Amino acid sequence: MAAIHVTGWRDGWLYEKATAAAPTVWTTVDTSQDLTYTASAEVILRVTADSAQYDSTAYTVKVYTDALTYATAQTVTLDVPQGNGNSRTDYFNLTVSGGYGSVSSTNTIEAGHHRARFAYEQQVELERSLGCIFDYSGTLFRGVESGRTDTKQMEEGGILEGYDVTITTSRKQWADQNMRPLVGAVLTRGGKRFKVETVVTNDGAFELGLMKKHG
Repeated sequence: MAAIHVTGWRDGWLYEKATAAAPTVWTTVDTSQDLTYTASAEVILRVTADSAQYDSTAYTVKVYTDALTYATAQTVTLDVPQGNGNSRTDYFNLTVSGGYGSVSSTNTIEAGHHRARFAYEQQVELERSLGCIFDYSGTLFRGVESGRTDTKQMEEGGILEGYDVTITTSRKQWADQNMRPLVGAVLTRGGKRFKVETVVTNDGAFELGLMKKHG
């Protein structure tokens, strides 16, 4: 029986491992099963996500204890504000004694990527200084309004005037609410209702393409 399990892999993410003895020799982890240890080991694990993440669990390290059950000893997460939104590399000193496991020491060797963190921080600062508030399904979010374009549509009875607008809104606040904007949804900004026509996702923010909704 393995005293230590590394588990909870995410589909679509790349996981690689190396040893302290050969820290530059990487092999891909088989994520169809847990990575297990029956003896003490020094291991380096690297995870790379398919996009920038906001407080998402990458994997967990579970150890078999004297309570005869597995307990979580370490949870590794990816989070843009923490500077490791796309990838991180961690060293673990795993100890096995008497059939029980423990993590005697850990160290984050590398975190990335910093471009995503800069984009996020820049967007948050813009929202604080120049931003607006809008209501999406009863939840208030911050954003920065830009790209207004007046439109005219021929409708029965005459010309219906409206306008398109783009709101850029930091992704973390949506992750904190366990939400994401959806095409077709309606939001309210300054007493006006808008339909979400497009959603563009980048490292730091969502860009919402909106059309003023009449009625």
